[in-house]
Amino acid sequence: MVQSADQVVFALKPLKVGAGWHIVATHPSGQQEHISGFHDEAEAAEWLAGSKGLKAWLKTRGYANWSQANALAASVKRPRLPRSH
Repeated sequence: MVQSADQVVFALKPLKVGAGWHIVATHPSGQQEHISGFHDEAEAAEWLAGSKGLKAWLKTRGYANWSQANALAASVKRPRLPRSH
């Protein structure tokens, strides 16, 4: 089944255990998939900015228009981290 990549919503999230970051991809069906292995927010954001990894991830899941990855990065949800005083 071919799907449009703009139907996948990505959110950057810090890991609750450990010091890394992961990306939560929400598919059109509502199913969530966690993509882990990022050392920090910048590395995860770079992956979303059109890396070969993102393109391969979208392609292997049957999403068409995976070259639109740069447009996806602009709409990425970023967590609100508590401010330290």
